[in-house]
Amino acid sequence: VLFSHILAHTHAHTHTCRLHVCIYTCACRFHSVLKASCSTPSHRVNDVPIAMMFATHFYFSTYHFFSNAMLRKITTTFAPGMMRTLLFGAAIIKFAYFTAFMETLTMSSYPHYSFEDRDMAYTDGSAFYGIYFIVSFPAFFFDPNVDSSGGGMTLWEVFMSSCGYGMIIMNLLDCVRLYLGIPLVVGA
Repeated sequence: VLFSHILAHTHAHTHTCRLHVCIYTCACRFHSVLKASCSTPSHRVNDVPIAMMFATHFYFSTYHFFSNAMLRKITTTFAPGMMRTLLFGAAIIKFAYFTAFMETLTMSSYPHYSFEDRDMAYTDGSAFYGIYFIVSFPAFFFDPNVDSSGGGMTLWEVFMSSCGYGMIIMNLLDCVRLYLGIPLVVGA
């Protein structure tokens, strides 16, 4: 009864659920490829502290708010056409790299986080991490439920779309990881 009440009154049309599903499905690759480690004593999933996964939600909410504002400004300021499309794509790529770089930089100041190769984490690692945002920024922007105050998506629809976005991200990450010859090591 309680579970059905939660599902009936959930705000799944907000992006909270979608963000958490994407975070949980993709966090292990970020730590594996960047050779990042977190020594915070806590319970872990795929060697990532659970508390860090919840903290990531606040970062992701902020990133997607600003990306939506930026992309909305582009679509409302410039006339439709090839130049606007190029600007839209370039803005996504540049903002994705900027976002990833700034998060990596701020994470490095946390005393419990360390990177095997800090320079690689800042440069190549930020480009690798930016792939998450190259998929999620337009996905969140084009979501028809962003401006909806009504019913939005069901919890199942949110879960399925999140898994779809997560699969796109994981495939892109694996293509880059394989191209660079980096082995995927989870939980070691």
